[in-house]
Amino acid sequence: MRVVRATRVDGQTCRREIACVSVVFRVAEIIDFTDVLRQRARRREHGLTARCLTLMEECLVVSRILYCSAPLDERGARATKIRQLEDLIAYTAHLL
Repeated sequence: MRVVRATRVDGQTCRREIACVSVVFRVAEIIDFTDVLRQRARRREHGLTARCLTLMEECLVVSRILYCSAPLDERGARATKIRQLEDLIAYTAHLL
């Protein structure tokens, strides 16, 4: 970006004789270190949440299989666990 500034001669701007010319170069960009750390933590949390979601889905599959083979007196507790896992999976998937 080039900025040209004209000086005032006799109360007027003299465009023929420019006394001061400023050239501005972008030398470096300042990066906030806390933003870098926050983004890194976000990526790590996202990866862990995705892995957790995969594990919960696998647990849900196993819980459904165990529900089918469980005795009748255990099915109520297993059904509750299945519903809780489904709710937790839905909540976790919404976070991603």
